[in-house]
Amino acid sequence: MGSSSSYLSPSGFRESSARALAHEEVVASTYRIGDEIARTDHGVVYAARDMMLDRDVAFVLAWRDPGTPSLITEARRCAAVQDPCAAAVHGMGVYNNVEFLVGERVTGTLLRDTLAMPLAADQYLARLRTLVAAVVRAHEAGIAVGEVSGATVVVGADGRCVLGRLSLSQVPAVGPHGIALAPEIARGDVASDDPAAAEGIDLYSLGCAAIELACGAPPFADDDAEVELRGHATQPPPRLADLRGDLPTEASDLVEWLLAKQPANRPRSAADVLAQLDAIIDRLGSATRSVRVLIVEDDTARARWLWSLCRRAHPGVIVETASEGTDAAHKLNRDHPDLVVIDAALRGVMNALELCMYARGLHDGARCEIVAIGSVPPRDRALFDGAGVGFIADDLRLPGNVLDRVRAAATAAPRRRTPPTTISG
Repeated sequence: MGSSSSYLSPSGFRESSARALAHEEVVASTYRIGDEIARTDHGVVYAARDMMLDRDVAFVLAWRDPGTPSLITEARRCAAVQDPCAAAVHGMGVYNNVEFLVGERVTGTLLRDTLAMPLAADQYLARLRTLVAAVVRAHEAGIAVGEVSGATVVVGADGRCVLGRLSLSQVPAVGPHGIALAPEIARGDVASDDPAAAEGIDLYSLGCAAIELACGAPPFADDDAEVELRGHATQPPPRLADLRGDLPTEASDLVEWLLAKQPANRPRSAADVLAQLDAIIDRLGSATRSVRVLIVEDDTARARWLWSLCRRAHPGVIVETASEGTDAAHKLNRDHPDLVVIDAALRGVMNALELCMYARGLHDGARCEIVAIGSVPPRDRALFDGAGVGFIADDLRLPGNVLDRVRAAATAAPRRRTPPTTISG
């Protein structure tokens, strides 16, 4: 017997260099085996031909290694996601005492290879929406994606995008470094397969995909895995607005939110990201505005952030801002907004409470909704309550709560017959 270094694993085992199935071999009197596509933890993937139905398929044969997980898990994962982002599953069986899986043959080009030329703004938003919608469908089925990137998405000739995680292993599920890239993983806070961290990782991955779609390379890309991980862990990501000035400002703000270093600071869900992105896209093609929001905030940066957030809540929103009470009073008189969002700590000639009382005095028959952000001293709370003012806590839930308030106002507001006198947003 030769030394262990010269030992060759038998055909069908993970370490074997020999094909598990011969070229042109016919399995189950139906599937003619072709070229090998990939080797995964679960098994080896072949291009094949279904001779009964006369179509190309992917044929996955499980490894013979003891302890190899069943292919049924992968089959159920793809079958659970009712969306073009997942490969269709045709069936399963056993051949020579080894499990096999047959599914749709996925063809196309890796996303990264389609980005040599910049996408036009409308193409960019459409492609990003496709990726976000794919993650939404996966999450609805209880499936974590892990990585959405140019290396893990294949684009078909018709523009269809298939996620590597849902491709029956015809497309890689992770990039060249073999690990999903997110700050919490890079810092060692969580494991990449931690179910509790999965949604946050997927959201961050969508932010990375948005940057890659814009400039052809994901943030912090480097051949050295340590350098790339360090970038994700500690360095500020590029801003979409700096990469692509032709894209809506609100899109840049949404991507910046997705790329927050702490999972708790990211959006609530992929579904909410999709709703915001739809509002951005619909706004570009909409000439009708039906909901008016006034933001009263003396911090310029925070006012701009709230302005963007409100515009992402609904495509029919007109957003005005005011930095102090007297300017806000003028805009209340002029525009009669449906929703007024006020910094509860507003000071000046007309403070937050005085502005709320003034707003209530203007609207007898058509009362606008007034919401204060933050808290007020207990001695003033009864006065705010008397003016019918709602409160939103200034915490991590603030962005989601503002989105909900604006959407509710959009649903309740009557359709405007005429546009406002002045539109600044």
